[in-house]
Amino acid sequence: MRRFRPHLIDIPPYTSARDEYTGTAKVFLDANENAFATEWAAPYHRYPDPHHAELRTALGRYLGISPDTIMCGAGSDELIDWLLRATCEPGKDELLTVAPTYGVYATYARIHGISVREIELEADFSLPIESLLRASGPNTRLAILCRPNNPTGTLWPIHVVRAFIERFKGWVVLDEAYIDFSEEPAGWLPHRTAGTILLRTFSKAWGMAGWRIGYAIADPEVVSLFYRTKLPYNLSGPAQAAAVSALQNMASIQQSIELVRKERFLLSEALKNLPIVKEVFPSQANFLLVRFHRAKAIYTALAERGIIVRYRGTLPLCEDTLRITIGTPEENRELITALHELSQEYLSNIQQREITD
Repeated sequence: MRRFRPHLIDIPPYTSARDEYTGTAKVFLDANENAFATEWAAPYHRYPDPHHAELRTALGRYLGISPDTIMCGAGSDELIDWLLRATCEPGKDELLTVAPTYGVYATYARIHGISVREIELEADFSLPIESLLRASGPNTRLAILCRPNNPTGTLWPIHVVRAFIERFKGWVVLDEAYIDFSEEPAGWLPHRTAGTILLRTFSKAWGMAGWRIGYAIADPEVVSLFYRTKLPYNLSGPAQAAAVSALQNMASIQQSIELVRKERFLLSEALKNLPIVKEVFPSQANFLLVRFHRAKAIYTALAERGIIVRYRGTLPLCEDTLRITIGTPEENRELITALHELSQEYLSNIQQREITD
């Protein structure tokens, strides 16, 4: 059943004087700010807009949707945390997701005392719809699917996702953090139905990870509940301004997305030619999942050379894999050079063992 925790509905929201006042003011004596800080802190000596009105308007214009269907948080992580707390009763309800996927879903759920059902993807990383539906029960309030998936880079087809959503009884969250890098940059937005919530972020394609800006697209009643129960000033003034500015600079952002796609192809092809590489998985994100011979040793050897990638070998279906973010052409060349050297060492070791044997 799709619902929010009943006690949230009747909680009176925290309000400030600026929530209650709708005119144009020139003297602000309501929020206990330091009025003498204008010399070094203006205009950020004032609290930020708790409703993110300018940012939501800009996002609505960019996406072609109403601002009242958008809610903004300190990265999509805050929104994930809020959705878990808003939908699931600790010790009673459960989250449904897949494995491998973004680990924050399960971590946050467990922090809040929410059970987690993680269903392993098929061997080709496709979505196991029937297994997911069989695993869901009357207390499975929320399902979160990352599309494209992290760390696999898989973009499950629209018809497959729709088949799951139409049969699942709870809320479905589609985390589209990497959707801009895919062949379907509009993502699920054109197909959105009641009960689905889309998560987006400025941290990936928009290149603003340090600002911690995320947003969700949901039904107005979901957005309304969020703004009545979230932390009062969850997104800083500078962050909101930076996001609005980025939305006015789409040409540069789109150019960077195209560069990532180009480098993703070039890096994938270069990796396939290395003896040390077993498999390069297809990706619709800004990273590649790569299966290596002796992945953990390669991870360590790269780190010793000052090249940091992500070891994913402990995750289901990801034995001997590294997740490699797409870098600049120079960074990617440096990576390939290092891996080429390690490949030579690998071949030399094989030959030495053959001689010894």
